[in-house]
Amino acid sequence: MRHVLVTGANRGLGLELARQCLKRGDYVFAGCRKPEQAAALQSLATIYEGRLTLLALDVTDEESLDACKEIVSARTDALDLLFNNAAIHPGDETLVALSAETLIHTFRVNAVGPMLVARCYLDLLNAADSAKIINISSEAGSISRMQHHRGYAYYASKAALNMFTRALAWDENLTGVIVIAIHPGWVRTDMGGDLAPLSPADSVAGILRVVDDLDGTSSGKFYTYEGHEYPW
Repeated sequence: MRHVLVTGANRGLGLELARQCLKRGDYVFAGCRKPEQAAALQSLATIYEGRLTLLALDVTDEESLDACKEIVSARTDALDLLFNNAAIHPGDETLVALSAETLIHTFRVNAVGPMLVARCYLDLLNAADSAKIINISSEAGSISRMQHHRGYAYYASKAALNMFTRALAWDENLTGVIVIAIHPGWVRTDMGGDLAPLSPADSVAGILRVVDDLDGTSSGKFYTYEGHEYPW
């Protein structure tokens, strides 16, 4: 049985990642800031009793990370899959309306948070056979493809996450751990909006196919949910 940690699991892609991982037989640790208010996660906990642990996880709070790590470590000696999914999108920003506070907070959640989570679970990831860190990124983080002038905080934070992904892939402290960034497509979630063409179920099904096919040569790469490499 694989042990999987999903951050930002209360809705959207995170919730669907938890659901599909449970459906295929994994043990899932589902992290979000207020699990007691996450009705869909609570429902999954009832359906998959004994295979889902809810974590009150704030990826920007190191005390929260440490407390959740204690819970996870009490249930498993190794972590096979880490989905760094928790993210925010503060909306469109023009240069004249740019806020330092918004920029910093977005970076803390979208880029710094995944690094703190990876560091926190380093020992459990190294203890697994071929563990994988999957950073949920976005095409918005592709510098070479960028042709917009709005959304500064979100775009730049995802570009930073992509750079962190590359750095992690070369980090000697991660022993045999595969690390990738992945663009999940434009998905109908609270962040993606109702006009997005892709359902969470289809996006996550694609992500999991990509994850299952990863090997040592995949580490440090940026993929789409369809399995294609995406330009940095």
